Amino acid sequence: MVTTLRSFSGFSVDDAATALRFYRDTLGLPARENAMGGLEIDLTEGSSVFVYAKGEAHQPASYTVLNLVVPDIDVAVGELEAAGVSLLRYPGFDHDERGVVRSTDPAQGPTIAWFTDPAGNVVALIED
Repeated sequence: MVTTLRSFSGFSVDDAATALRFYRDTLGLPARENAMGGLEIDLTEGSSVFVYAKGEAHQPASYTVLNLVVPDIDVAVGELEAAGVSLLRYPGFDHDERGVVRSTDPAQGPTIAWFTDPAGNVVALIED
């Protein structure tokens, strides 16, 4: 077994300065530059995610890189819309007029919406 002191995940972006402005200023997450030349985004319960720039070598992830659990998805979507962020619409999902997939049965999945960061990585809003 590996003994760890802490753990964190990471994902790439094409431009760290643009990512910092998006995650810190647009989404309001506690994000900052770190000693490794990337960004660190503090998440709840003491965890964090490392975001590193790959420049032109960056390829958007083919999966959701970050899930943000929110108390009211309609309020969160309104805040994103006000900041100029558009929601994604995936084929095969029943989106409402705003782009939210609403669940009435938790066994069928959460109420969720997706959007991308400036580097094309997918971020999700999940209503708790």
